[in-house]
Amino acid sequence: MKKNIYITFLLGIILFVSCNPVEENLFDDSSDIRIEKSLLNTQDVLKNAENGWLMEYYPSSQQTYGGYNVLAKFTDKEVTIASEIEDFDITEKSSYSLKQSAGPVLTFDTYNEIFHTFSDPNSSKSGLGDNGVGMGGDFEFLILKSTQDSVILKGKKTGNRIIMTPIPSETDWESYVEELQEASDMMTFKNFEYHVAGQIIPVRVSFRSLIITYTNEEGNEVTLTAPYIQTLTGYKLYKPLTVLGVEVEEFIYGKEGDMEYFTPTGGVTAKLVAVFPPLNQVLVSGNWYFKFSALGALGKTYWNNAKVNGLDVIGEELYYAYMGLGSDGKYGFNFASYDGVGLYGGALHFTYQLNGDESVSYKFALAGSGDGVWYFNNARFNNMIYPLHGGATKTFTLTADNLKDPSWILLTDDSDPNNTIKLYANQVIWPFSN
Repeated sequence: MKKNIYITFLLGIILFVSCNPVEENLFDDSSDIRIEKSLLNTQDVLKNAENGWLMEYYPSSQQTYGGYNVLAKFTDKEVTIASEIEDFDITEKSSYSLKQSAGPVLTFDTYNEIFHTFSDPNSSKSGLGDNGVGMGGDFEFLILKSTQDSVILKGKKTGNRIIMTPIPSETDWESYVEELQEASDMMTFKNFEYHVAGQIIPVRVSFRSLIITYTNEEGNEVTLTAPYIQTLTGYKLYKPLTVLGVEVEEFIYGKEGDMEYFTPTGGVTAKLVAVFPPLNQVLVSGNWYFKFSALGALGKTYWNNAKVNGLDVIGEELYYAYMGLGSDGKYGFNFASYDGVGLYGGALHFTYQLNGDESVSYKFALAGSGDGVWYFNNARFNNMIYPLHGGATKTFTLTADNLKDPSWILLTDDSDPNNTIKLYANQVIWPFSN
C-alpha cells in the first residue's frame, strides 16, 4: 500500500513538472531599472515645463486653511519657488529630490523659506495652527501622475491631492502673483447667502473654506465645509460641493452695482451672494484675537498683572487668546497656555447683547470650560478678562478698518476711553510678544 502511494506521488510530481510551462520575464528590465527610468521620466517632465508649474497646495489633513497657489520651476537639482503668501517679487531657491518609497516620491529636501512655511511646525512662521504642528502641510509627495499636461501629487502626511499644471510661457511670475493677491483682496468675504434649489442658506467663511449649514431633503441639519483656492476669477473648490442635489466645482466672481456674488461654472443654477452683517454680528460670529500691544492703558495694566503674578509664577506663556466660540460651542474668552512641553486650553464664558449695529455689551457668565476656571483662580486670568466686563457689564462702541472684510475691530469702552481693545481676525500667536 505504501509503495502504491509513493508511485502515485512520483507520478504527480512528473506530471506537474511536465505540464508547468517555463516562467517568462514579462518585463525587459529589472524592477530597480524600471523605477529609475520612472524617476528620470518624472524629472524630465518637471524640468520641461518652460515657465514652471502652478501648484494648488492644500496644507492640513482636513484642508483647514484652504488652498494656496505656489509657483515652482525645476532644474536638474534645484527648484525656484514663489507664492501668493509672500511678496509678489520674491522667490526662493532650494534643492529637491526624486526617490523611491512605496512609489515615486518628490521631496523638497532642503529648507525653503516660502515653501516650508506650510509644513514648518513653528506656528509663528505662518501665524496659523498650534505650536509643534503649524499648518500641518507636506514637503514629501507621492507622484500619482506625471505628464506634460499635469502632475498629480498626494501628500505623504496629509493625503491631500495636489495638482500641478504648466504655467503658460507668456506669464510673468511677478505679475501673476500680484494679480492673485489683488483678486484675494477683492474677493475675500466673511459671510454669504447661498441661493440654491429654492432656498437661501447662510454661509460663513473660515480661512479659505466655506462653512454651509442647511436642512436637507430628509429634514436633517447638515454642515458642510468646502475648502477652496483663490484663482484670478473666483474660487476653485478642493472637491465638488453638493447641496440639495446641486453640484458645484468652481465659483466665478461677479458684481452688479453694490451686489457682489459668485456663480458656479458649467451652467449650474445657484448663486453665492456676499452679505455684510452689522459689525457687532461680525464680532460675535467669528474668532477675534488679542494682542497685548493693541490694548489700551487699562487693558495693559490688568494683562501685565496676570502675566507677572500669574503666568510667570507657574512658568507658562500665553499661546493665544480670542473672543469667540470655543470647542464647547459657547461664546467667551478662549485661550491656550504653553508650559514648555504642551498646551493647556480653556474658556471663560460671556453673555452679550447687541445694541444697534456697532455696539456690544459684555457680561462675564461666572462659568468656564476646559482649564478656564483653574486659570481664573490660579493664574490671575480674572484680571485678564476684567477689562471686558469691569465686574458687571461693559458696553463698547465698535469700529473697524474695513466694514466689508475687517482685519481688526476696535472696542472702545463707553464709560472709559482708556479702555480700548483691538481684536484681530487672523490668529495671533504669543499675544504678549505682539
